[in-house]
Amino acid sequence: MADYQCDVAVLGAGPTGLTIANLLGQAGVRVVLVERNASTVGEPRAVSIDDESLRTMQATGLIGEVLKDVAQDYGSYYYSARGKRFLAVAPSSRDYGFPKRNAFSQPLLEATLRWGLERYPNVETLFGHSCEAIEERADGVVLDVKDAAGRDVAVHAAYLVGSDGARSMARRHVGAAFDGSTYKQRWLIVDLASTRERLRQTRIMCDPARPFITLPGPRGIRRYEFLLHDHEHDGSMTSDEAIHRLLSAHGPDADQPVVRRQIYTFHARIADRWNSERVYLAGDAAHLSPPFAGQGMNSGVRDAHNIAWKLASVVKGEIGPGLLQSYQAERRPHAAALIQLAVRSGGVMVPSSQLHAWLVQSAFRICSLIPSVQAYFAQMKYKPKPHYAKGFVGTDDEELDIAGRMVPQPMVETANGQRLPLDDLFGVGLRLVAFGSDAQRVLEEARGQWMGIDIGQPLAILPSITLPDREAAAEIEVVRELDGLMGAVMPASRTVLMLIRPDRYVAAATTVSPAVFAAQVKALVEGCGEGRVQPAA
Repeated sequence: MADYQCDVAVLGAGPTGLTIANLLGQAGVRVVLVERNASTVGEPRAVSIDDESLRTMQATGLIGEVLKDVAQDYGSYYYSARGKRFLAVAPSSRDYGFPKRNAFSQPLLEATLRWGLERYPNVETLFGHSCEAIEERADGVVLDVKDAAGRDVAVHAAYLVGSDGARSMARRHVGAAFDGSTYKQRWLIVDLASTRERLRQTRIMCDPARPFITLPGPRGIRRYEFLLHDHEHDGSMTSDEAIHRLLSAHGPDADQPVVRRQIYTFHARIADRWNSERVYLAGDAAHLSPPFAGQGMNSGVRDAHNIAWKLASVVKGEIGPGLLQSYQAERRPHAAALIQLAVRSGGVMVPSSQLHAWLVQSAFRICSLIPSVQAYFAQMKYKPKPHYAKGFVGTDDEELDIAGRMVPQPMVETANGQRLPLDDLFGVGLRLVAFGSDAQRVLEEARGQWMGIDIGQPLAILPSITLPDREAAAEIEVVRELDGLMGAVMPASRTVLMLIRPDRYVAAATTVSPAVFAAQVKALVEGCGEGRVQPAA
């Protein structure tokens, strides 16, 4: 029997599992990735990737390769049955360093993420291997696996992340209920290799007679999604004739080559329990969302970044194992909020009657007359931003509201004049950061305080109009923000001291005393327990 030893086993090599493996590999953690299929997916699946997910790709060090296969910065236009546009969603802000809406090809993304694993000798990939059983012990987890030839393989790990999809074995193991519902609606998905459609935006036809969506993709590809009626049978509606008829009626692409045709029903479900002591769920194993908000895969990537840095910190002995108990507390509420957003969006896209369509569309037309309300929809301010009220987060001063939120990513200028995105200066661990005109002085005081954990080289971010203090300690890295993104969320005329987590969320923040801040961070760390968790023997 082949035998593998590792710190973390990852079950499932979709976007979530591959992202987890890359982040753990980067952190020096020993990983075994188990995937039942012989390779990553070859057919289109998910098609929307948002700014938060691209920021995670940046953290993996693969953003340059990923963006080669991404159509960045497109919007969504909503039309009535008569072809009148009643809503335009076209966000222009880049709070986290990337456009909010982007199209991608899942096969290309997965291939890039799998290629990225080749950078790490500490990551072993077992494609064509099926997991037959999970045994959880006091000191770790053992996976009983069979390779493509039917030979037994054992994988011993301190922890397991189950990113093994909607029919997750890991979810069954932790005993989680998968609460929610399954839509009775059936949708025909048609992926094309090319398109004659000139509109670069997503076109959403909110016609009760036949709602449909068409989305652009990278390299000139395009997807169509058609709602099927109850009397329409799966076999007949996936025929060449039926697809040609639908495409002819709804655009210029009837003669374009079809790459994939598939009928789906959608789910709105979330697990009530995301982990046992040593097994954690991520991605579709933990939650399933209707596609109407384009957030299903993106929620999985958020899971990946959250659980990966925590597992790395625990197995490396930097923070106690109690840190892992913050995973569900942080991620589940936001995943649930995005599922609800998708359900509400479906009510706009798929009106149940002509009257329903008229009421919804008339309401949006009235809203467009009020600039602030129009901007609320156009700039996607309705999309819930994650705000961790519980977990590995401290409390803000009264005038702050940034602890538990993702920190903006401005463009910054280094002391030698180099201009780059802020995250390019972050490593894989926690980082002590200050923003404000006195950032260097505040960090000099703070770095003398013991916070219970190594916080790396302090980073001072100065407002765009401020030059560095040449007399400050050389050990403090200093940059100047260029676009005002950081300043827009910080109090004016105050310097903010922050602990930034590897997933770019603010763990703690203050404008008051570095000593008080250090005590708060130390309490967070000590609350996670002590002692290194040893890998399974």
